[in-house]
Amino acid sequence: MKISYFKIRDKFDFSPDRFEIGNPLIQSWHFNHNHLFKKIYSLPACEYNAFYDYHLHYFLGSSPDQQQQFFENFSRLTSERIAYYKMQDPFSSRQKTYQSNLIKLESFQSFLRSIDQWHVFDPLESVIAEKSRLIDQLTAENAQLKEQLKAMKEYETSEKIGIVENHLGTFVDLLLQMQELTLPVEKKTLLRVQGKSAWYKLLSRYFLHGGNPIPIETARNYFSGKDDDASAKGTRVRKEHKLFIISKMK
Repeated sequence: MKISYFKIRDKFDFSPDRFEIGNPLIQSWHFNHNHLFKKIYSLPACEYNAFYDYHLHYFLGSSPDQQQQFFENFSRLTSERIAYYKMQDPFSSRQKTYQSNLIKLESFQSFLRSIDQWHVFDPLESVIAEKSRLIDQLTAENAQLKEQLKAMKEYETSEKIGIVENHLGTFVDLLLQMQELTLPVEKKTLLRVQGKSAWYKLLSRYFLHGGNPIPIETARNYFSGKDDDASAKGTRVRKEHKLFIISKMK
């Protein structure tokens, strides 16, 4: 079964879509390409994209996800027709028509080149060079990521600090108190950070509770609001877990 790439007008259809191709009376598969290019010769360059999309949409109706196949076929037909006109006798009585058609085809081929995302028109050397460039780029990015990973591992520890079971709240209470510490002379907050993420990520990343990892959501809930704010969502440290008070020396 032959693949129908282009929308052919129906027989005896005298009101076709302006982008349909073919003859309403005499229809032959062998002449479809002639009708295709006859239509292209009549189009202004500003309508090339709409014409291409019209037939692409028709083709995809029976061949989904085959945009590349459609493009390659259309490009091949165009290149073959250009080659045909270039081989014609320059002294032929029809040379003026040939030249006019050739100019139109080369204009349409320029449009095809502008939408060529599959490198159909690129010479093999250019494709290889582009792939080599991408490989070099990815190799450099991979090396950079490896260096970043190596640098990050410098801050990794072989083990995490364990918090006694049932006393996660006790340790969190100490962290919350540390947020409020103020230097007695400078009257400045000792520890400064924008937001709360540094605190709960520190807790989740470097500490264990009863020998088990502390989920990031569990840690985040403790730092969602002030401990004395009853309206704040999150986990509040229970009174019986507040065992220590951090205070300045007298």
